[in-house]
Amino acid sequence: MVNTRYTRTTGLQLTYDISANERGTYSVWLGDKEMMRGEDSLTARGKRCEPNKRKAAGATHEAQREIERLSAMSEC
Repeated sequence: MVNTRYTRTTGLQLTYDISANERGTYSVWLGDKEMMRGEDSLTARGKRCEPNKRKAAGATHEAQREIERLSAMSEC
């Protein structure tokens, strides 16, 4: 499990906690509230299902892009 913090560049610029595992899935937290979860689109249901660190890095990057993309996301 890879845990990172990410601060949004627009909006209220709050800091989000991103938890990504080696299977390519992630969840985004703001404080104790889970804001979203998903998986890296490049590793989703591929032939190679074994966990590795590249999938965790891809999931973290995907979560950062999703945070920036959702400009209307409620940050309360």
